[in-house]
Amino acid sequence: MRAYLNTINNPWRVFDEVMGDFPFDLFDTALRTRARRYPRVNVWESEDGLAVQAEVAGVEPDKLDVAVDANILTIKGEREQADGSRAEFQRSFNLPFELENDKIKATIKNGLLTVKIPRKPIEKRKIAIEKL
Repeated sequence: MRAYLNTINNPWRVFDEVMGDFPFDLFDTALRTRARRYPRVNVWESEDGLAVQAEVAGVEPDKLDVAVDANILTIKGEREQADGSRAEFQRSFNLPFELENDKIKATIKNGLLTVKIPRKPIEKRKIAIEKL
C-alpha cells in the first residue's frame, strides 16, 4: 500500500512523505504515560442512580480517597510507578441529580473500584386547586 501512495500520480504523495517522517512516537508515549497515570473510568446512569467504575490496579485501598461534595464526585489516589516513584491522580465528575449522601457505597475488587450513588427520591405532592 505504501508503494501506491508514493507514486508520482498520487496527489497526496508529498503529504505522505512529510508525515512519514513525523515523530508519532512522541504522541504515543505521551498518551501511554497519561493512561497509566489517570485511571480509566466507566459511568452508568439508571433510574436508581449512578455507578462509577475506575481501574485502580496497583493502588492500595488506603491510598484511595472517594468523596462527594456539592454533587461533585472526586476519586483521588496514589500509585507507585515502575521506576519506584509515586504518582498522584485525581478524577472529578459532576453528578447530574440530587443524591442520597448517606447511602453511597464504594467497593474495590481485583483492581476495580466501584462507587454506587443512589438518587434522592423525588417528592411528589398533590397541589390543591382553589376555586375562584
